[in-house]
Formats: sequence, structure tokens, C-alpha cells
Amino acid sequence: MTAHAGATAPLPSPDPLPPGILRAALAARAALLELLRRTADLVAPRDCPCGAEGDWLCPDCAALLHGGCARVEDGCDALQVLAAARIRAGTTAEGVELPAGVDHRPVMPVLALGEYTAGLQSLVLAWKNGGRAHLTAPIAEGLAPAVALLAGAAGERTGGGGGHGRRRSDGAADPPPVELVPVPSRRAARLRRGEDHTAELARALEREGAGTALLLRSRPTTAQEGRGRRGRRERRIELALSRRRERPGALRGRRLVIVDDVVTTGATLRAMHDALVAEGAEVLGAVVVAASRLPSPPDVR
Repeated sequence: MTAHAGATAPLPSPDPLPPGILRAALAARAALLELLRRTADLVAPRDCPCGAEGDWLCPDCAALLHGGCARVEDGCDALQVLAAARIRAGTTAEGVELPAGVDHRPVMPVLALGEYTAGLQSLVLAWKNGGRAHLTAPIAEGLAPAVALLAGAAGERTGGGGGHGRRRSDGAADPPPVELVPVPSRRAARLRRGEDHTAELARALEREGAGTALLLRSRPTTAQEGRGRRGRRERRIELALSRRRERPGALRGRRLVIVDDVVTTGATLRAMHDALVAEGAEVLGAVVVAASRLPSPPDVR
């Protein structure tokens, strides 16, 4: 039988490599992979902010982010408003004695994952200033239940929407979905860090199903650094809606949760709260990663 014109002959099988050359090639490959691994460790070291090696977040530090949340607003002076004043001591109808003085109440609840000390402080600093952007996701996982608590129920439907309530089967309107408003970072801080970490946290919370991120811009009227407590309490923020989304007055009736990294006196959260309420929004509260001090042991789980 004659071969068809244009047919190609099968290629011969390559000769096997001698055992010595094969071993040398495998050894070179292993050395190259090890070199690449060590180079990657220099660029993005696989160690926890606490110093534990082998993973980007060790089990102990992960537990700090998933151990529940605490109510911390009572420890924030700037969040307090006068509730009552008594010239002399008195007694309530229930027989509770009230000393002379004044009573305060917080303008909104604030939930934190813990106190800004030790391990949690290391995590926050590594996340904010140490280039550990991968911590955003586990932090969001820890904070998502706190948003659900503020919304009133863990199973509330919070996706999408522009603030208009949905209709239930009985004809009543569901409350508007929750929207997450991160405290805007100053421009200098964004340039230094290369990102707006609170905005990224709000987006990560959105991916967790906690709500819809609503990014705002701000122009602080006074700088907070270098000022006393009174100056921090008087800080004001002017908010501007993102150009791509909204129009003036669009916040009216919308249910918002403020997102921030660390709360100290609560001055920034108070300024955000007042600015949002002035636009007609309903502020359900705030969630933060850490608080400078806890007023009491964690009581919300």
C-alpha cells in the first residue's frame, strides 16, 4: 500500500533521560520552587501580625475577630447627650433612689469586636498601616453579626435597593434595607496607605450580606490630632454623596450603619451621626473593630 500524498510520518519517541540527568533536573526544579517560595515570603510573608509563623492569621488572632461583640457607647464621652438633671435626690415610682446630678444617654449604640489592646491592637495596626489588606475579609466576617444585631434581626433581608421598603404578603412595607456608611478617610491617609481601609471594610461587609456599602466623601472642618477632648467633641464633618449615585436629600428615610476602625471618645462617630441625621437618614448605630476602652464586659453575643 502506498502512503497518501502529504501524509506525515509519526514522530519518533524521545529517548529517555539518563537517571543522573533526570535527578539533577528534579533537584533544580525543587530548588527553583523553594527560591520562589522564599521570594514570595519576602514580598507577602505568611506570618500573623502577632508574630506566629505559617499563616496570615493564626487561630488565636482569628478567635479575637469571631468572639462576639460588645456594647461600647457608654464609654464614649462624645456620644452622650443630657437625659435628665436633678437639683436634689429623689425616688422613682418603682422606689429606685436617684442622686442629685445629671443623667446622660448615648445617641446611638456602638458595637466593637473588643478592646484596642494587645492582640486586637496588633491586628488593627497591621490592617490599617502594615499593608495586611487580607485581614479585611476576616474582620468583616466578625463584624457582620453586629450589623445584623443593629438591624434588629440576624435574618433580615439587607441586599440591594435604594431605600424603598419592600411589600410583604400582608401588604405592609418591609423596612428599607440596611446601608453601610464607612467613616471617610482623609486624603493624606488614603495616599499613605494606598487605599481607604474603612471603605474596603464596608465593601467586604456587603459581600458578607450585611448590607449595601454607601460611600460618602467628607471635609472635616477641624483636624482631630493635637486637640484636647473638648476640641475632639466639637469636631464636625460635612458629608457629600458620591457623584455617581445620589442627589441632595436622597438619604431621607434610609437606614444606615456607620463603619469605622477604632473608637476613642466617639467624636468622629458623633459627627457622622449628626451629619447623616441632618440629611434625614435613620442611623441604627455603628460597628467598629475595636474600642479604646470597654465600659463593661461584653454583653452582646
